[in-house]
Amino acid sequence: MAKTIKVVRKKDPKKKNQSDPLAKQKLIWKIGHVLTLVFGLVFSITYFYHALIFFKYRSWKWLFLRVNKNYSFIQSRKWYMKLLGWSPQIMYRLSLIGVFMSESVTMQQNWVGLNPTWSDLLSSENFHSVLIACLWFFGGGKSFYKLLPFMILSYLHLTKMNYELNADKEKSIPVTPRDKKLLHLLAYSELLVILALTLDTILFKTGTSGFMLIIYVGIYWLRLNFSPYAQVTVLELLVKFEKYVPKQHKSKWHVIKNFVYLKMKEHEKRTKEVARYA
Repeated sequence: MAKTIKVVRKKDPKKKNQSDPLAKQKLIWKIGHVLTLVFGLVFSITYFYHALIFFKYRSWKWLFLRVNKNYSFIQSRKWYMKLLGWSPQIMYRLSLIGVFMSESVTMQQNWVGLNPTWSDLLSSENFHSVLIACLWFFGGGKSFYKLLPFMILSYLHLTKMNYELNADKEKSIPVTPRDKKLLHLLAYSELLVILALTLDTILFKTGTSGFMLIIYVGIYWLRLNFSPYAQVTVLELLVKFEKYVPKQHKSKWHVIKNFVYLKMKEHEKRTKEVARYA
């Protein structure tokens, strides 16, 4: 009778040290969204506190429009107190760094093995978010309303994290009524940014407000062409305010409505084609 030979497989130490690149990407994605949400919320607290005590650093003689640049919240010259004074700026930047982390991973997963063109990138909502985050990161001024869309988006992703990271790509992620409301709030908050930047430009709040408004409107134009929730929200607003439009301008109003509606239909058609050939 032949003897049986027991094969013992030795563990390769090199394989043991190798980590799963997909697991790393998931971790970066989660950390990015957590950074955006947590530091965005903490920054928002400091922002509203700063807004509540506006009478301390704005002159009532100028109807609170003029800012006293010599006013400082922290009078101490100690290094840790100075660091505390810089903390809102640091938290604001960390929140945007979280956007870069999460969106870069998402784009890498969407375009893995492909060579996207500029047309593909400009039609990507994730790329729009990166462009806006770059604008806020390098542009002047820091505000709650600039971070609000990113915080809402991060909250939605984190609440659907198990579906997004573990579910099959062929299965659609369930959307609850609360998610729909948050998506509407997200779209309205992006429009709020345009309004706030317009006011900043009119009031000469910063020297870069006008440039940032022009750049942001350009990015939002891409949003309006390729983002379904932005299209739905803008169309709803157009329908709501249609009754206030004078009769002589009704035709122009309908042209704008038809444009947004056609963009919605194009997006639906494009989505069906992608699903068919996926």
